[in-house]
Amino acid sequence: MGANWDDESIAREALKQFPVHGERLVYLGKSDNVTFQVKTKQESVNYLMKLHYAAMGSHSKKTVESELLWLEALAADTGLTVPSPVRNRDNGLTVEAAVNASGKSVVVTLHRWVNGELLDREPTAGEARSLAQLMTALHKHAMEWNAPAGFTRPAYDTDNVLSLPGPLKRLQELNVISDEAYACLERTAHKIAAELRLQTVTKPTWGLIHSDLHESNYVFDQGIPRPIDFSACGFGFYLFDVAETFLHLSPENRREFLSAYREERQLREIDAKSLDLFFVWAILRNFAFLAQNPAEHASLSELIPKVMKSYFENYLKDEPVLGGG
Repeated sequence: MGANWDDESIAREALKQFPVHGERLVYLGKSDNVTFQVKTKQESVNYLMKLHYAAMGSHSKKTVESELLWLEALAADTGLTVPSPVRNRDNGLTVEAAVNASGKSVVVTLHRWVNGELLDREPTAGEARSLAQLMTALHKHAMEWNAPAGFTRPAYDTDNVLSLPGPLKRLQELNVISDEAYACLERTAHKIAAELRLQTVTKPTWGLIHSDLHESNYVFDQGIPRPIDFSACGFGFYLFDVAETFLHLSPENRREFLSAYREERQLREIDAKSLDLFFVWAILRNFAFLAQNPAEHASLSELIPKVMKSYFENYLKDEPVLGGG
């Protein structure tokens, strides 16, 4: 489906408030936000514009601006290529554009376009290691960076875990999954929350994370991975970030990733039990996200029982899930 005419007109009006001369807008898609590529006369200079419809509640503008502040800091302090923000003509990070005559407005942001290709295959062993190096660079920066006063991003904590059974309950009500399957998911969430309370929150273990670094959210340019889409970034355990990426890697690549991550962070070992905890949480979070899309229900009805047997039942019995790391 193409762009809504109103979205395009909102984007065009918002673009006037940025110091950028866009030749044309290319509609990219709609998930939580509506996105456009802004093409300029210079072929190598393009931008990404986001209409943040998902952030229309209270504190939304501050939350979006906090994401952009981290991106600005990453661009300034590291050698990483990230979708850094373009400030508006008044040096602000965001623009508020009127949605309709009702007075409602949407937060609009503009980012520098990150060149590269999405992988349509499993990463090679070398690519898995370079992804680990990328994640380590993000984590090292987060450990050293002092976020400014008022910085607001979500926290991936016990409250977050305990919110996950909500959307999954709907799958039970629609008979997409059995009562037994839902009970297993609910028990898993409560066990994760209980074990999470025992995790130590220190500077080397907890901080700002991308939280969604998978093959749709990084591109490779000349063999170097570049992170994109920081819209889910927030505060969490660094191992949760690792576990989220693990969901999308083969067992062999998980080993490569973990080995490189340990080397880069100079960690003698990584607690396998903790990694299992975060991995199971990452699966549960993914299921809760997919459960909100009716188009995913058919595949979830097959996938959830399989994953329960492969991972959740072992986790609930205190048996290894991933194996040693």
